[in-house]
Amino acid sequence: MKEQTAKIPDYSDYDGKTFGQILDGLARDVPDKEMIVFNGERITYGQFYQRVMQVAMALRKLGIKKGDRVAALFPNCPDFFVVQQAVLYIGAVFVLLSTRYREYELSYMLKHSQARVLFTIDEYLKTSFTDIIDKVRPELPGLEFCFVMGPKVPSWGRPFEEALDLGKDLDEKLLREDLPKYNDTASILYTSGSTGLPKGVVMTHRAFVFGALQVARRLRITPDDVTLMVVPCSHTLCAFIQFPNALMGRCRIVMMETFDAGQALEMYNKEKISLIYGVPTMFVLMLEHPNFSKTDFSSSRAGYTGGAIIPEELMSGVRNRMNCKLVSVYGLSECGACSMNDVEDDESLKIGTVGRPLDGVDIVITNDKQEKVPDGEVGEVCLKGPILFTEYYQQPDLTKAAYDKNGYFCTGDLGKYLDNGMLAIVGRKKEMIIRGGFNVYPAELEEQVGLIDGVQSVAVVGLPDKVMGEKIVACIIPTPGSNITDKDIIAYCKARFANYKVPNVVIIMDEFPVTALGKVQKFKLVEALEAKGI
Repeated sequence: MKEQTAKIPDYSDYDGKTFGQILDGLARDVPDKEMIVFNGERITYGQFYQRVMQVAMALRKLGIKKGDRVAALFPNCPDFFVVQQAVLYIGAVFVLLSTRYREYELSYMLKHSQARVLFTIDEYLKTSFTDIIDKVRPELPGLEFCFVMGPKVPSWGRPFEEALDLGKDLDEKLLREDLPKYNDTASILYTSGSTGLPKGVVMTHRAFVFGALQVARRLRITPDDVTLMVVPCSHTLCAFIQFPNALMGRCRIVMMETFDAGQALEMYNKEKISLIYGVPTMFVLMLEHPNFSKTDFSSSRAGYTGGAIIPEELMSGVRNRMNCKLVSVYGLSECGACSMNDVEDDESLKIGTVGRPLDGVDIVITNDKQEKVPDGEVGEVCLKGPILFTEYYQQPDLTKAAYDKNGYFCTGDLGKYLDNGMLAIVGRKKEMIIRGGFNVYPAELEEQVGLIDGVQSVAVVGLPDKVMGEKIVACIIPTPGSNITDKDIIAYCKARFANYKVPNVVIIMDEFPVTALGKVQKFKLVEALEAKGI
C-alpha cells in the first residue's frame, strides 16, 4: 500500500460551515492547486471558483433566491459541480437528475420539486433531453429558465455559456445577499427507485457536510490523494460524499464520463490514483480486465465501496493485486453514509460488515415492537443523527411514518451487531423470504454464492409458493466464458446451507435491472420473473 506522507487535515475546521464557506476557503488558500482532470482539461481550484461565482451571479440576476429549486441534468463533467456549487452558494436548493431518467421521471421530479431553473445536456448516449423537456414543458408552468449544454439549443432554451457570460460582472452585494446557514436546505434527492415511486429527500448543508467529514476522517484523506471519480455525478455517493471529501482533503479529482474498466486502469498509470469510490462490480471488472497486469498500482491505497456486500475473495484480491484497502459503507438516500469501516481496520473486521456507525450517529437494531434487540439478533436498522434528512418533500404523512415511537428513522433494512461491535446488513425487511415458517435473508445467500468460480453477480428474491409460502429464486450472471449451470449452484448451496435456504430455482441471466449506481432493482427483477411464469 502507498504510505501517506502528507499531514491529515484538521477536518474540524469545516464543522459548521456551508459548502459556500468551504469553497471560499479553498479559493483563498489553494487557488493554484490542480483540482479536476477531465478529458485532457486541467482545472485549478481558483479557476473552478471563478466559474462557480459566474453561475451564482447569473442565478442572482435572474431573481433566484434562497430556497428556490434549481435542477441539473448533466452527465459527469466539471460543470456539473460548477452548477451544484453555484446553487448551494446562494442558498438555492439543488435538485439532482440522472441522465438515465426519461420522460415520466423527469416530468414527475421537475414538477414535484417545483424547479424554477433547469441546466441540461442537449443529448447524451443517443437520448435527446431537449426533446424530452420540450414534450413535458406544458406540465411545468413553474420552470422559468433552461440552460442547455451542447450545440442543440431549442428556441425556449439558452446556451449554458450565456449563464457564464451573464455572471461575469460580479455584484458582490447582490451575490452575497441572504447566504445560506448551516441548517438550511441544500438539496432534494430522489430515492434510487429500488422500491417503487421516488420520494423527494430534503437534505441540509449540515447533513451533507457533517457526514462527509466523518467519511474523510475514516479514509484518512490528505492533499496528496488523487481520487478517481467513476460513479455518476447525479448519485449522492459522488455528488455529496466523494466530491465534498475531495474539497475537505484539498485533493485532485480525476473524473471519468462513464466507468470503463480499461480506462480506469489507464488513469492509475497516468494520474497515479490513490483513492477510488465505487461498487464491488467495478473492482471485479478491473481485476478481470486484460490490461490489469500492465497497470501500476504503486500509488493506490484505499477504496470506498457500497451498494453490495464485499466478498472476502474480492477484498483480499483488491488488497493484494491493487494495493488497495477497501472499506465497506452502508448508507441511504435519507442520510448518505451512516456506517463504515475505518481504512485501517483489520480485514477480519471488514468481511461481511459495514463497520461502525459514523461518529455522532446512533444506530440501533429493533424488533417489530420497536424495542432494541441484543447483539447478534437480527432486527430493523434504525438511526438518529445530524446526517438525517429533514423531510420527504411535500409528503408529511410519509415523513411521519418513517420514524418510530422513539424518534429513530426506520430504514427498512435488516441488520445485526456482531460480538466485535461491527454492524452487518442481512437484507431488506421487505426482501426477507419466509419459506415454510423459516426466515431466509437474501444477502447471506448472495454473499456465499458470489464466491463461486464462474459467478459474476447474484441476486436472490422470493416468489409466491402455494405450499411453502415463498420459494427462493437465485438469479445468476456468469463470468464471461463460464459454463456454470443451475445444478452447480444448487449443489454448492446444499453443501453449505440448511435445506430451507437452498434455492428452489436458479436462473442464468445476461443482466439485471439496476439503478444508476448499479444497485439491483429487485422489484423489477421479481416482475420480470413473474411475467415469465417462474
